Amino acid sequence: MFRATQMASEETLPALGLLTINDDNETIGITTSLTLKNGSNKKSGYGLVTVLHTHRRPKYPIAIIFVLTAKLFEAFAANGIRTILALYLRDDLFFSESFSTVLLHIFNFFGQFCPIFGAILADSYIGNVRTINRLYFVYALGWTLLVFTSLPYVGVSLVFLVSMALLLIAIGNGSTRACVTSLGAIQFQLPDQAKQLADYFSWYYFIYYIGIFLSKIIPPMIRANTRCYNKTECYPAVFGTLGTSFFMAWLTFTIGKLFYKEEKIAEENILVKFYGCVKHALSKKWNRASNDKKPAHWLHYAIGRYDEAFVNDVTKIFKLVKLYIPLPIYFALLAQQDSSWTFQAAFMNTTIVEGITIQPDQAKAMGPIFLFMLIPLWQYVVQPLLRWLFKLELQPLQSVTVGGVFSALSFISAGILQRYIYTRPYRSVNVLWQIPQFIFIMLGELLLSIPGLQFAFTQAPVSMKSVVTAAWFLNNAFGNLIVVLITELNIFPSQYDEFFFYAILMIVSIIFYTYLAYVYVLDEQVAAADSVANDSNHNSLELISSEKPNPRNGVRVSQESDRNDDTPSTSNITIV
Repeated sequence: MFRATQMASEETLPALGLLTINDDNETIGITTSLTLKNGSNKKSGYGLVTVLHTHRRPKYPIAIIFVLTAKLFEAFAANGIRTILALYLRDDLFFSESFSTVLLHIFNFFGQFCPIFGAILADSYIGNVRTINRLYFVYALGWTLLVFTSLPYVGVSLVFLVSMALLLIAIGNGSTRACVTSLGAIQFQLPDQAKQLADYFSWYYFIYYIGIFLSKIIPPMIRANTRCYNKTECYPAVFGTLGTSFFMAWLTFTIGKLFYKEEKIAEENILVKFYGCVKHALSKKWNRASNDKKPAHWLHYAIGRYDEAFVNDVTKIFKLVKLYIPLPIYFALLAQQDSSWTFQAAFMNTTIVEGITIQPDQAKAMGPIFLFMLIPLWQYVVQPLLRWLFKLELQPLQSVTVGGVFSALSFISAGILQRYIYTRPYRSVNVLWQIPQFIFIMLGELLLSIPGLQFAFTQAPVSMKSVVTAAWFLNNAFGNLIVVLITELNIFPSQYDEFFFYAILMIVSIIFYTYLAYVYVLDEQVAAADSVANDSNHNSLELISSEKPNPRNGVRVSQESDRNDDTPSTSNITIV
């Protein structure tokens, strides 16, 4: 069937010289272009030339299979250590509960902070593939060292040994996270595979959470059912299993190198250039004369030393980063599944039904289970119903706001449950009462993290997509720092007071986010309107200076083109 190009609406379709016919193999287009007498294509012209062209659909990239499979193994390993780390530090190494919480979240901080460094390496120096491959050596060393921490004491400071092992794992895991995400995304050809790219982000999170789900079930099971070195819980077996999973990820990724696209590396350090641009713009802004004309954005003071396209990219980054300001609060809530919520489960009855008892650190598996159910329910039931009944399409920024509200509800539920636990005998409250808080936090993950990461990537300038993706992970890093800070301050008399505080903090931050999102959308609409007005004025001036009407047919031709390497130009034809 015929359909309009994505550039057109039903109202502009009759005026566009582009029709497409879809079949299983290719897209056939009929493009009307403008040609001058000398044969060149320009905005003003005397005649029309119709060209029949074919455009074969790009195949789905095979490399995605290896990217997602490697991510599955690596996610299992990286999240497996997070699953058991708090109890390992408290119960096997006999650290205090607060110190175990702090060490866990410092580990998480480095794992989420390092993506920016991996992104810089990938974007500016050696590309995603070589960055991942080299940092996996550091990753492997960390896993090897961690196994030694669980073996009988050999005379080295255990705190130092554990800290070094966790640091190396965090660097390896963190520095490759943004690179893996971007490596998969750049395999798609845009705009032809825009839908497949959107599906990729959903599949990425789905695979990631399968790894998380398995990491919540298998490591605690191995720990509780294996004996070694006269201990009732065998952590060397757990760490060995997780380390083996990492090496499987490395092997899968290496095989995938046969299929990855060749990457385009920036010729200079994007971060240094970014910093220089901002510094120069601020310097000129502060030193400008009072009667100087102000540019549309203060970063435009850097135009001249830096080309306009790059300055516009930096401006875009700043607009995106402003949206990130409230989001670390959400990640502070999300990260506590591995710490405070695990310790909460340790005070509860973990017998699900008679004869089936789980470990406290296995209770976190409820999160991925609910997410597996929520993703298809949202995508195939809730969203179509919203479109059908209310003509409502939840946009990414709106989705993030709704997700933040659900996240706040999760900690209100956790606080109510914690208060109830304090009024009951030890381990008399069943762990299934954690279900509401896990449902709410996973609704937050579904509506905030997935659309948020997709929005960040699609809005990012082409030259800095990995950096912007890494900036998204920085939200998680600062969220873990918030947990460390609040834990160290120790200002709350009880755990449930702390849960309620996090809920209030989340509500305040999401209100702030809603305001920032409104301003962002408003700025984008104004910028788009200005761009259209400028283009219209420019085109009118060209037509006035060069137009020669043909008195024989009374046809005046004007052209508006939105052209890139992948899309043909289209023409607007006005009959006068």
